[in-house]
This record gives sequence, C-alpha cells and structure tokens, in this order.
Amino acid sequence: MISLRFDQLAEMTGGALRNADTAAGVFAGVSIDSRTLRKGELFVAIRGDNHDGHRFVDQAVRGGAAGLLVEHSWPGLEDIGEVPVVAVADSHEAMLTLAARYRNQCQARFVGITGSNGKTTTKELAYHLIGAVEKNIYRSPGNLNNLYGVPLALFATPETARVAIIELGISTRAEMPRLAGMVHPDVIAITNVGPSHLEFLDSVEAVAQAKLELVRQAASVVPVIINADDPVLVGETRKVRSDYITFGIDNEADFRPQAIDVTQGGGARVAIEGHAFRLPLAGRHQVSNLLGAYAIFRTLGYDFAGINTQNIGLATAPMRGQVQTKRGITFFADCYNANPESMKAGLRTFFELPGRGRRVVILGDMLELGKAGPAYHQQVGRELAAHEFDLAILIGELAGHIRDELLASSVPETKVIYFDKLPPEGREVAALLRAGDKVMVKASRGIGLETVIDAVGNNEETS
Repeated sequence: MISLRFDQLAEMTGGALRNADTAAGVFAGVSIDSRTLRKGELFVAIRGDNHDGHRFVDQAVRGGAAGLLVEHSWPGLEDIGEVPVVAVADSHEAMLTLAARYRNQCQARFVGITGSNGKTTTKELAYHLIGAVEKNIYRSPGNLNNLYGVPLALFATPETARVAIIELGISTRAEMPRLAGMVHPDVIAITNVGPSHLEFLDSVEAVAQAKLELVRQAASVVPVIINADDPVLVGETRKVRSDYITFGIDNEADFRPQAIDVTQGGGARVAIEGHAFRLPLAGRHQVSNLLGAYAIFRTLGYDFAGINTQNIGLATAPMRGQVQTKRGITFFADCYNANPESMKAGLRTFFELPGRGRRVVILGDMLELGKAGPAYHQQVGRELAAHEFDLAILIGELAGHIRDELLASSVPETKVIYFDKLPPEGREVAALLRAGDKVMVKASRGIGLETVIDAVGNNEETS
C-alpha cells in the first residue's frame, strides 16, 4: 500500500505543500470518497461532472484523513488549519501521476485484464489459480477498473506482492492509453470483445481497437493473451501483434479444455492440461473465463506440480453467475452487467441447466448501447422466444423491445409481464415467484435487479 510523507507527495505530483511544518507527516492509503475513507488515508478531492469532492473535505478531516490533495482553485485553502494539504492544478491528473509512479516502485509483475465480458470473473479465477502456488498475490478489488478506480487499486497494491492482477475497463478509446500508462502491464489478457459502450464506440471492431490500445502501448516482449473463439478480436489483434497466446473452447488454441462435464448444480468439471478443476459457475462462457485465467497462470511461468487442483476454491465476485437459493427459489444471478452477447449466452446457459421447476426469466435494460439499443434488445427477445419458459418478467424502457419481440413471436401474453421501471425494492416482482422456481436474473448494473433477490427473503444458501 502506498505510504508517503507529504513533502514526497508534493514532489511526486508537482504540487505545493501549503503548510511546510507538516512535511514529515505520513499518510497510508488513498481515498476519493469521504464516506468510506479510513483513518490515516490521503483524501483526494476530485472535481467531477456531477460531484465535487472539495465539498466533502470537512467530512474527510472529521473521518480521520491524514491529509488532503486538493486543487489550487479551492476556496478552502485560505483556512486549512493544521491538516497537511498539497495543492495541484488538477487533482484527478495528480492522482493518475501518483498512481503511475507508485506502480513503478512495486516489485510485482502486473497482469492487465480487459475485454467486453468476463473481466472480473477472469481476474478472480486467475487470483485463485495463482494463489494455489504463490502466497504474495494481489488483485484489484471489486470493480475498480476505470480512470478513478484503477489508481485506487494500484495504491492498495502491497509492496510485498509478487503478482498484481488489475482489471481495466473503458468507455472511450482515449481512456485505455491512460490506463496502460499507469498499469504498464507485464502480461496482457483480453477476454473478448462485443457490443458494449456503443454510445461512445461505433462498432464491435471499434471496441476491439480500443481494447488493443493496451497492446499498442506495451513493449513487444509483453505477452498478449486473447480468446481464440472471438473472430473479431483475433482479426484485430493480428493487425497489432503477430505473436500472441490463445485460449478457447471451439477453435484451435494454446489452451483448450480436454473435457467439460456439467454438474447437477449448474457448474462444471473442467480438465485442462491433465488438471481437473471444479468450476461453481454455470455456462460455457464461464469455462472460457477459466481458460483465460489458466492461460495467465501458465504465461507467468507457474505450474501445478504436486497440487490437487480439484481442491482449489474457485469463485468470482458477487452477482456474476452465482447460483443462490432463497426460500426454495433457485436464482442464477448475473445482474452486475449486461450486453447483448452476455445476455444471449446467459439465456442459453440457463435453459441448458438440468432440473425441474418453473423456468422464470427476469431481464432488465442493457445500457450504454447508443442508438442500436432497441435493435439489440429485439435480438435478445428473439433468443428468448426460441426457448421454452414459464414466465418472462421484463423491466425497463428498453426491455419493452424484448416484450414486443416475444409477443410478435407468438409467445402468449400470459407468459410476459412488463414493468417500465423496477418496482420499489423489487417486492412486486419477488411476489411473482414461488418455491421450486429456477430464475435467471440479468440486466445492466444500473437497473438494480439484485433487489429482487434481496426481496425474496434473508434465508440464503449459496452454492
């Protein structure tokens, strides 16, 4: 974790220490949110489009901030008291600079993971695989993957870490070079590309090109790992690098599964290079995530000699494909994010799962698809109409296009329930479910479909 004196902070950010007698003061860790700040951390007041962190400086100081990184234009500089304060022209830019300099001081080998789907799950699976043979390993927490989150993830990297796995997410092409300059990865992995963030990127090819800025910024000796089952990604990668490492299920690849056996609970037993793994996540796309993680493990030079790989506890972050049972209702919860490809893959997985009971699908809007949003929701409607289900509950303005496509495909109206927005706390939706149901829940994070699962009750078992 980053820990500096305030005179060092001023030097590294090109800022001005406003009270020289605090130069020897020390902070450990960085926060940009006064609500979650821990005592002794540096509070960085960032002026964003919707919020200005300078408004919460007093709250941060009361919460135990060791000092502040603020902008010269902040009026509060005239009355800073005894708190160490470094002033800069742009606090966000200063934070990015500081993160890059701290990363360069770390001894760890950094892995940068990007892609349209599966970034977080691949990161988590790689963490568990490497953790089976390497104690000093770190991965970026939660979903800290953008120009605000990645610096925080870097600041939290332990000085003793030998491997650090960092997730990188973008909305525009201009963001990846900035992230690449901070993380400077020693290994790059790209899970796939698909129609995501089309408000800012015009095509899937443009998405691939934006992700591949990470490769363009890297030295030619940095290994690049890509998904061989993604033809757009493969084609665009060839324009940038001729040497790359591949993983895949359907196509020839450096890392492929020898066997995939779906288990009754919805997970799978997967064999790779003679090693067996128990994957507690449903779907071929989750096997692909495991393959990507395995490719990272092997590319770093590790092996499983003497390790019973079936005992490795593989898991991912919440709401990314877990199977949960509440009050006799089995949820396949994948409601952290959604785009057309992940939505269709999730539907195919859900309907391939064994077991009895009503099949209920709860789908919400896929966001950030730009003008193509309605058409992509119609595609999902056609995919859903091809399967046998008992009830489809659709939530959100764009999800109305899924409903229209279902009805146009002669699905009975009695099987389709539509809400233009999520009812309060999801209770009205939860009331439509009953014990014995198998329920798929998926939408973009902004829809908040996890509240439906929460509304069912608190008696939870997670498999």
